[in-house]
Amino acid sequence: MSSIRKRVSAVLGALAIGAAAALVAVTPAHAEPGNIDPDIPRSLTVHKYALSPSSPQEIGTGQELGTPPAGTPLAGAEFTAALVADVDLTTPTGWSTAGNLTPAAAAGRLSGTTFTSTPSAPGTGIATFPADMPIGLYLVTETVLPDEATNPSAPFLVTLPFPTGPGGAPANEWIYDVHVYPKNAVTDVTKTRVPAPANSAEARNPDLIRWAIASAIPTLAAGDSIDTFELADTIPSQLVYVEDPPTGVAPTNVVVTNTAGLTQTFTEGADYNLVEDGSTLTLEFTSSGLTRLTGLQGGVVTFNVLTRAVAIPADGRIVNTATGTINGATETVTGVTPIGQLTVFAYEGPANDRVPLAGAVYQVFLNEADATRGVNPILIDGISQWTTGADGYVEIPIITPGNYWVREITPPAGFQLPSPDRIFTQVVAGETSTVPPISNYVEFAHNQVPAWQLPLTGGDGARWFGIAGGALLMTMLGAALLLSRRRAAAARATV
Repeated sequence: MSSIRKRVSAVLGALAIGAAAALVAVTPAHAEPGNIDPDIPRSLTVHKYALSPSSPQEIGTGQELGTPPAGTPLAGAEFTAALVADVDLTTPTGWSTAGNLTPAAAAGRLSGTTFTSTPSAPGTGIATFPADMPIGLYLVTETVLPDEATNPSAPFLVTLPFPTGPGGAPANEWIYDVHVYPKNAVTDVTKTRVPAPANSAEARNPDLIRWAIASAIPTLAAGDSIDTFELADTIPSQLVYVEDPPTGVAPTNVVVTNTAGLTQTFTEGADYNLVEDGSTLTLEFTSSGLTRLTGLQGGVVTFNVLTRAVAIPADGRIVNTATGTINGATETVTGVTPIGQLTVFAYEGPANDRVPLAGAVYQVFLNEADATRGVNPILIDGISQWTTGADGYVEIPIITPGNYWVREITPPAGFQLPSPDRIFTQVVAGETSTVPPISNYVEFAHNQVPAWQLPLTGGDGARWFGIAGGALLMTMLGAALLLSRRRAAAARATV
């Protein structure tokens, strides 16, 4: 499963990223010395980029950067440039007035002449204004936000043309093609399956699926704050939330780290709440928690949600949806995980005449050592052993794909344990298939218990007749011998 990245933005305001010549190369298009020349065409271009905490924050120079700034271009932003009234840039007074105005003050003295940019383009983030706007001072505001933005960038003032000033590069020239770089701080919202540690208690419950919904804490413009921060997990019908996990398995939890990756202590009930509404579980930060998040800009919030799989989709893939809402902007991401099952068949007889056997009992283990010793079997919803029915089959219904050992622990009545009594198998995504390609299926052949020695054919009556006959024969032989001796003695006496 590959992870799908979405950005939920908090805008930095009017920051226009520029750079001195020593930092980046610039392209001073239509930079001219001397007086302002009204005959030179003018243009205003906005470059809309995402901002990260590591982005450079030099003040803009009005020139196009030779190297694009750090960050990702954002599409869909639109801007309005409103001409400020009574600011004549062909006079010293006009420049003095412009230099003393703030965006807020300028908003109260607009002339009514406005110009609208094109939407910032996908891949470049560039928005352009109509050509040959009048010379003057303009208040530029973001009127349509990118889908990812949480609030508009702060309004800013720009003149057409724009001076490089005595410290500029080049110095004391006029920029007629003006470029500005207001940037949006962005955060990636992701949803991924978290594998259980090998041979852990969680791994021994392979119907459990843990999801990590992660979002960076956005970087804000000075004075701005995080007013809303919610992460919601909406599970499909194949999953249920686990409120009471098995022993040794961590419950659903929230982890907040700072920019250095150090975990911060956030407490449920004080800093955040978990709200379950049907198939949706939402992490909501309290006002106290939001204040703390505002002070942890650039950190990360991770919402670890523990679920249990209860059914297998036809394609063996469970798709789970999460939504991040920060300062009113909403982004949705999905996570995907495979799920499988395992079927065991007990039988006796040759391959072409198999007879199913009921009553064979099986357990499943994570490794051969445990299977050999018969310890630490897996559990599916608390069940650790499964018994074949009259058809000889038993289904172990929900298992995370991986390698397992199946062991028969009790044979059907009148049959021996198979040899070997344990089989290695691999569970893959999807249901059992008993026809090629065979998957998620193992079988055990059985022999009856050994026969023991029975009495001779004829039974006990024949035996006793034989014994009686032998005794009679011995009696007859004894009597004959006695009679012979008597006759011999009588013959001797008559001589």
